[in-house]
Amino acid sequence: MADNNLDALVNREITVLMGGWSAEREISLKTGRAVTDSIESLGLKVRGVDLTSPEEIEKIINSLDLVFIALHGRGGEDGYIQKILEENNIQFTGSNSGACEVAMNKAETKKIWRDLSLPTPDFVEIRDAGTPNLETTPFLSGENDVSPLEASFVVKPAREGSSFGISIVHPEEETSLEDAMKKAIEYDDILIVEAFVEGDEITVPILGEEILTPITIRPKNLFYDFEAKYLREDTEYLKSDLNPEEFDTVKEFSLNAFSCLGCEGWGRVDLIKDRNNNFQIIEVNTVPGLTETSLVPKSASFKGINFNSLITRILNTACVKQ
Repeated sequence: MADNNLDALVNREITVLMGGWSAEREISLKTGRAVTDSIESLGLKVRGVDLTSPEEIEKIINSLDLVFIALHGRGGEDGYIQKILEENNIQFTGSNSGACEVAMNKAETKKIWRDLSLPTPDFVEIRDAGTPNLETTPFLSGENDVSPLEASFVVKPAREGSSFGISIVHPEEETSLEDAMKKAIEYDDILIVEAFVEGDEITVPILGEEILTPITIRPKNLFYDFEAKYLREDTEYLKSDLNPEEFDTVKEFSLNAFSCLGCEGWGRVDLIKDRNNNFQIIEVNTVPGLTETSLVPKSASFKGINFNSLITRILNTACVKQ
């Protein structure tokens, strides 16, 4: 069966789950509406459901057949909704609950990559941030401790998306580690302080067992933050200028970074190409955005895959799951 074939979908009742209760709710609603409109335009049976609380899924669980998960952030990308669907033997798009739970936690993800010798920036994991009991664990290349942090670094909530709560701290600037941590703590009590890697931001969408066109992101802001992603119109998205050897490296790193977490179906891997032309893996997204400014549709379009075909292919990856 071709992965863009409608035959396996024509007799299915497709439900698009969107909204949710995470910080990414509004982006999820945009993704969900775009996906619902696309499926409807294909002549398939579809309904969109806006979840506003964890309890609501139980009310509709018996009516679900095939689910397109358009929920971003907690509740949608952390394995919560996936586990419920698995327990009820309902097919759904994207990765299984265990993979989603790991991928949602940037610290746990990076530990796995380190164990497998995949390149990712040095980092420190901070647990129970904001309390007297905080635990600090360094994951550094041959270093014994984290002080002093003389170089630039990035402070992130470990379990959040859409760049919420992220700060870049440079020694010569006014923003301090304390200020950055206060911002990140608003979203999570597990933080990572990650070495800042100067270079080009590259994102690699994955569909099935293939990568789509790698995209280089050129934000006008300091980095690809929420404003650059969703509000500004001057962020540039370009086909990554990679020679054949670099392309093979990006492909290998991305597929390995994705599959080693147990991820499947579709998703996105973000990397940095540093000034020495080395690649560092930053994070994995198991439910990337599918809005008019989202990266996966842009990448697909570079390969001649329009939005409707992309959605069809994603749905078909769910149909082949056991």
